Amino acid sequence: MSFKELKKLKAKIMLNHLSWTSYFETVIAALVIYYLFIGIRFYAADIKQMFVPAGKSMAGNSLPEQLVFKDAEKQTDGLPEEVIYRQDNYTDDDIQQADELISSIKKLITTASGKAYSPDTLLPEIKAIFGKHNSLKTSPHRPAINEQVVTECERIGVAELTDDEVDQWWSD
Repeated sequence: MSFKELKKLKAKIMLNHLSWTSYFETVIAALVIYYLFIGIRFYAADIKQMFVPAGKSMAGNSLPEQLVFKDAEKQTDGLPEEVIYRQDNYTDDDIQQADELISSIKKLITTASGKAYSPDTLLPEIKAIFGKHNSLKTSPHRPAINEQVVTECERIGVAELTDDEVDQWWSD
């Protein structure tokens, strides 16, 4: 036998044990692995978004306030404009002061939402309001007030703050 004949025989023997079925299974497996790699590498955020429930959105994917549709009716946060407090209902004077503080901060943040965002003006004004209510510095209501400030700023869209940042403003 010559070298050429031996080479042809070897190629014929190697391909005879492969079937078309195993060939297609191998090609499909390779394609699945390839597309999984591409999907994970380049489209991971989109794939994660598909598995987030419809009511929730991922933190970075919320719409800016200017793009959110608002009804023409007056937007309220569910609180009455003016609340009348009777002293006999409250044993703790801190509750009334905390409510006054929160309402003044809400007004400040709401007015700031109509203007261009400027942390240099908004944050010192919030600190000044904290300074006026210095008696709440040691109050058990302080964490709730901090959380309310963070929530309002996030809801209105004027600033992204953390509870720790706001808590530090009490000592400034």
